Amino acid sequence: MSQEQWIDIGLYGAIILIIVATLAAIGMNLVNAFSNPKSLVKGGIGIGVLAVIFLIGYSMAPAEFGASTAKALEASNIDPTSDGAGSMYKLVGGAMTTTLILVVIALVGLVYSSVARIVR
Repeated sequence: MSQEQWIDIGLYGAIILIIVATLAAIGMNLVNAFSNPKSLVKGGIGIGVLAVIFLIGYSMAPAEFGASTAKALEASNIDPTSDGAGSMYKLVGGAMTTTLILVVIALVGLVYSSVARIVR
């Protein structure tokens, strides 16, 4: 066998192992969650809070391109006037705003826990 064939076999093996690990992680978490239903409520609340933060970020995201963004899209052979480009731009903007909000929340929590530890 050539080196390229060994690389292909290794890549396919890695993909299969990633899929098996993902299914095992999801499956074991589901088994654990159904054995303790109270943990499902906490997880549901967490997912709900993340959804609300994303909706806030999505509503704040711009739906229209600026001149420099339109030029960059045209340079990438993407039509800035298409509906898909506008909705994708808004979706990415919402995701970036959500990430920023979550980073700020994490930093505030870090500072709060550090100050609370010093005060005790």
